[in-house]
Amino acid sequence: MTLSVRHPARVLFLALVVALTLTAGAVLSAPAALAATYRSATSSGWGPSPEAGRAAAEGNARTALNQQAAAAGEVCSGVSATTRHLYTAPDGSAWIYEATASGYCVVPSPL
Repeated sequence: MTLSVRHPARVLFLALVVALTLTAGAVLSAPAALAATYRSATSSGWGPSPEAGRAAAEGNARTALNQQAAAAGEVCSGVSATTRHLYTAPDGSAWIYEATASGYCVVPSPL
């Protein structure tokens, strides 16, 4: 089949078929956009010192955030935690803190 200027409809049709084929290939091979979801989780923890109480609360909040993300099939990165003191036992034997861990979570791309 030869292309000639005498058959412009045939040339236009073939150009359209090539354009659609290239467009379909580009759409099917393009990776899906990964939208990040901002998540946060709050938990409490205690310890025999302020440092231990703060660390326990932050660890519990990070664990809760990771569980929340895992339930959605996501992995979190850039997680930060903020803490606040809730209570100290009168004899100083227990320090209770509350922490909130937050970060952006995405569905990992398939390998």
